Amino acid sequence: MSELFIIIKEFILNQPTLVTWLVAGLILIVGLFLQSVWIKEFIGEWKLNNLLKNIGAKSLHNVSIADGMDEKIFIEHLILTPHHILLLGVKRFRGLIFAADKIDLWTQVIGNKSYKFENPLHQLENDAVVLNSKIENTKIVGKVLFINGSEFPKGKPDDVIAISDIKKWSKEYANAEIPGTLVSDWDQLTALAVSNNLNKGILIEDGKSSGLNLFSLMMIIIFISLWLVWRLKF
Repeated sequence: MSELFIIIKEFILNQPTLVTWLVAGLILIVGLFLQSVWIKEFIGEWKLNNLLKNIGAKSLHNVSIADGMDEKIFIEHLILTPHHILLLGVKRFRGLIFAADKIDLWTQVIGNKSYKFENPLHQLENDAVVLNSKIENTKIVGKVLFINGSEFPKGKPDDVIAISDIKKWSKEYANAEIPGTLVSDWDQLTALAVSNNLNKGILIEDGKSSGLNLFSLMMIIIFISLWLVWRLKF
C-alpha cells in the first residue's frame, strides 16, 4: 500500500497540469451525475418531440386559442396528420395508473404510496369541443399520451396512448397525402393560435424526478473555475 502512495505522490508531483485537468474532469463528472435525472428527462423530451414531428405534416406546440367566452384553452400539441387533426396532451407519470373513462379521479401508485389526479380525458373532451367549433370539415381527435414508464395494470381507456402508438402512427402516416379539407381546417386553427410558453404537462413528484438544479450547477462551474485559476494561474 505504501508503494502505491509513493507512485501516486510521484505522479502528482511530476504531472501537475495533467492532475489539475483530471481533478476538474472528476468534479464535472460528479456534477453531471447530480443532474442525471434532469439530463435523462431532457433527452426523453427531445426524443418525444422528434417522434411527434414524424406523425404529422404540420404541428403546433404550447399554444392558446380563445374559447369564445373570454377564456383561452391551452393546447400542448396539435398535429395535422393524413387522417385527422390530433389534439394531444402528454402526462409524465411513473408507476401504476388505475383509470377509467368516466371516473373523475385517477390513481397513481408508486411503491406503497398512491396519488389522486384529475381524469385528463375530461379536459381533453372540453378542449376538443372548443376546437371543433372553430372548424368546418373535420372532427378533432383527442388523445392523452402517458410517458416516463407508466403502466395501466387494469387496462387503458380508449383515448390513452403510449409511445408505441406514436411509433406505429409514424410508420402508418409516412408519405401519406393530406386531404384539402384537413389543410383548410388546419389553416383556420393556425390563424387563431397564440404562442404560450406555459407547459401544463403534469408530473407528480415521486422522489426520483427532478428539474435542473441551477444552484448546484453554478456552484460546480464556479468551483471548477477557481480550481483551474489556482492551479494553472490563468
